[in-house]
Amino acid sequence: MKESENAAPLLLFVVDDEPATLLELERVLSRDPAFEVAAFPSPEKALKAAEGRPPDLALLDLRLPGMDGLALLRRLLLLQKDLMAIVMTGYGEAETARQVRETGALDFVEKPLDLPYLLVVLRQLGREARLRKTLRTGAELFRKVLDLMPDGIVLTDEEGTPLFANGLGRTLLQREGTGEPGEPFVFEGRTFVLQRHASRNRVLLHWMDLTAALERERFEAHKRMARFLAHEIRNPLTPMRLWLQELEASAEEGEGLTETARRAVAVLQGQMDRLTALVSRLQNLGREEPVVLSPVSAAKVLGEVAEALDPLARGSRVEVRLAVEEDLDVLAEEGTLYELLFNLLRNAVEASAERGGAVEAGGRREGGEARLWVADGAGGLPPEVAAAYFTPYLTTKAGGTGLGLVLCRDLALRLGGRLELHNEPGRGLRAEVVLKAASLAGEAPQPR
Repeated sequence: MKESENAAPLLLFVVDDEPATLLELERVLSRDPAFEVAAFPSPEKALKAAEGRPPDLALLDLRLPGMDGLALLRRLLLLQKDLMAIVMTGYGEAETARQVRETGALDFVEKPLDLPYLLVVLRQLGREARLRKTLRTGAELFRKVLDLMPDGIVLTDEEGTPLFANGLGRTLLQREGTGEPGEPFVFEGRTFVLQRHASRNRVLLHWMDLTAALERERFEAHKRMARFLAHEIRNPLTPMRLWLQELEASAEEGEGLTETARRAVAVLQGQMDRLTALVSRLQNLGREEPVVLSPVSAAKVLGEVAEALDPLARGSRVEVRLAVEEDLDVLAEEGTLYELLFNLLRNAVEASAERGGAVEAGGRREGGEARLWVADGAGGLPPEVAAAYFTPYLTTKAGGTGLGLVLCRDLALRLGGRLELHNEPGRGLRAEVVLKAASLAGEAPQPR
């Protein structure tokens, strides 16, 4: 495909004060579809036309009335810096050639003109003009894209002299307090951080806009907090609801109401205390308060957890069997230990609800450590879950949050211990909390 068939013709100015020469040049050059020829007998008419539409190419006579061809070329270059120009002269001295090129012309031709040679030169310059126009258009588009970016971009030389910058980059480069790489700062309500990249004698300064990423991170944090609250509030609400149902059933049957009420009141009061403690923790959220560990009776805490979940266990046809050493004391914070064991025992009871059977919970001392465990016979976890116990939101329960085991692990770490899970496919899951053993008489409270 010919060049003229896939590109708009280039505007070619021809300026010559000799009417016969001007007419002949216009006639010959107009035959080439690559050019749109505009012929002018004077520099003034050419300049007036260029103000409306600057030319891509120019063929200028050196000797013109009013101003010479070099002066005209200088004026045209102010309107079109990529102008490709040829100067026609009847004077072939070396000094003339030097002046022509210093002014900005790419070539000069002597009169009388060699038209075939002139056409070859103009076509070559035309191809270069198209390439320059394409590059200029691409550069302008690239600059516009960079100006639309939310980031600031500046390219400098090794001395720090700016070579290129988008609008925001120029603004930030002149602003104090934005030049320390890796340190976030706020500008006009947005958060930025500077990255500096050097290669040879060029330095790229990139002020990255972190605003959207930080907003997404805050949103995700709010979602995690909402799920955490839903999980933590449900813990005390579950036994409260179950024991209220027990009271209602006892009142209707008229049997054992006093004993049921006594047990229900004790559980409800305990769960209300735990809700109050949760509110206090939320009020102090963000404060670095140490956890104070002190000797806690494992048997007492496990007994309270089993009592709170008794209605759930009986309603699920699950027997909770306790096998904890009576004198087993652990170094812990009682509320956190209760929350940890409550989560593990409730998970075991709910997992066993379909099969029924028994759930075992107990504890024993092993040297300086204490192992508290909860084991069910619910068949164990599926392989995809067992391979990633502590992946948030991964759950096998309908309506589950997938946060139970994650929170249990974090609670164990909060107490200075660890949570170990032992999955037996086809049989069940055994969760073991390993803490430091303590003596009620011999251990003083200690922060961690």
